[in-house]
Amino acid sequence: MPTAAEILHRWPKTELHLHLEGTISPETLWSLAARNHVALPVGSLAELRALYAFEHFGKFVELWLAMCACLRTPADYEEMVDGFVAECRRQNIRYVEAHFTPYNHERFGFGGRRALDIVSRRLEASEATGGPVVRLITDIPSESVPVSGPFTATLLEEEANPLVVAIGLGGPEDGFPRTLVTPYFDRARRAGYHAVAHAGETGGAEHVREAVLELGARRVQHGVRAVDDPAVVALLAERDICCDVALTSNTLLTCFKELPTHPIRALRAAGVPVTLSTDDPPFFGTDLSREYALAHTQVGLSLDELWQINLNGLRYGLAETGLRRRLMLEFEALNAAS
Repeated sequence: MPTAAEILHRWPKTELHLHLEGTISPETLWSLAARNHVALPVGSLAELRALYAFEHFGKFVELWLAMCACLRTPADYEEMVDGFVAECRRQNIRYVEAHFTPYNHERFGFGGRRALDIVSRRLEASEATGGPVVRLITDIPSESVPVSGPFTATLLEEEANPLVVAIGLGGPEDGFPRTLVTPYFDRARRAGYHAVAHAGETGGAEHVREAVLELGARRVQHGVRAVDDPAVVALLAERDICCDVALTSNTLLTCFKELPTHPIRALRAAGVPVTLSTDDPPFFGTDLSREYALAHTQVGLSLDELWQINLNGLRYGLAETGLRRRLMLEFEALNAAS
């Protein structure tokens, strides 16, 4: 008789809140830095691994930007994608919406449009040979909105990339109201894209409200601080806005340190749809199978509840309906046969 952990691991899975750059492991980052002669703020791989422990969001952002600076050649981007795809195959992750931040690659000199093209072609080649179905969300980093906002909106207006399904908003929340990006989200929607936004992670419930009412977000990444305001929870439920929750990330970077009392249960009880994701798996020492296991053993969600949360990745995903329906039928057939 398989254990719950074994069942969860072999499920075909979805993930809607994952940063592609955030899938780079310490080992790969160390190799990239050495190959490209980029100085990291440490002198050894062991010291680099030790940096992957975050007391605050600012420390996370510092390491994130140091990592982006190490991506210097097309082969670096291909290696990033290949490592991500290998992890998807290992965990049977079949559908992913991955955040990608073209502006950061523009900022560090490689070129945002060039980076997006390389990543997209590598993902398309993987999907054509049976790899995961991956769609992309191009994020605006909040700390650089005056430049990154128009850059990202213009890129989306000028591109017709078949993998890009939405504009997103990432980066720190403190001091950066979600409304800062309203004009750029409006431009992206006029160009035909959906909108999603990080909100209610390190910022309060008001950021979740702004993401829904001002940005027109179809989904909210994290959203857990919505529970600070019952009216915001009611707004999410009324508008059927899905929150893409990342349990381990939340225990490290938010005020929710104990999984048995994590807000995911309160959100679900109020009728708010949720999904489970990893956010940046090597940064937080986790993977998607582990997140599901934690949701079962620590949060107390049943296997049936978790299966429905898994299917929410297809219900609330932004790829074309026919593709998501095909995957849902495949998921249900595999689950019935197991």
